[in-house]
Amino acid sequence: MKRMLILFSSVAFTFLLSCEKDSEPNCPPPTGEMIAQINDTIVWDFKYVSFRRWSDTEFANQWADSSISISSEFINSGCERELSLDFHNISQILTRQTLVKRISEENHPSHLQPHSIFYTWNVDALTEKFDLYESEPAWIQLSEITEDKVKGIFQGTYVYRQSTFRFWNLPDTLRFNNVSFEAILFVPPND
Repeated sequence: MKRMLILFSSVAFTFLLSCEKDSEPNCPPPTGEMIAQINDTIVWDFKYVSFRRWSDTEFANQWADSSISISSEFINSGCERELSLDFHNISQILTRQTLVKRISEENHPSHLQPHSIFYTWNVDALTEKFDLYESEPAWIQLSEITEDKVKGIFQGTYVYRQSTFRFWNLPDTLRFNNVSFEAILFVPPND
């Protein structure tokens, strides 16, 4: 009986140790910010907002030398990307620039214009795409440009592009109205 009690106690102790709460994920520190109210009901706080100067990348010959790309990501508490909103070919000027829907065809003129797209993700897998809806005002305006930071405001409506399945339960139309952002210069990690 004593042996059984000792065996039971050691198994119970091992079980309790194995049930210890998992440690919280160690997400990278936030860079930049964009708090977006969508359709006047949904609020997303994008805490990972960065920009790149295309003249500093291997793709410089595909984009205007003076343009930047702005990437914003919504990361959940498990450090997984859920949403991304991207702007490409944005001129480094302080005037309003009209955004267009990017057409995926190679060498399409939209590649050389300021354009934007919205995606949903499941961990690292792209799940849904929302294209910019050009029948409603869509624009971006930079208000401050420094060596390591870009601030501005944008507005745009994105519509769901049909795919084989829906992963997230989002409306088919997402309206971003006068959304302020601050993007920090993207610096690739040293490996």
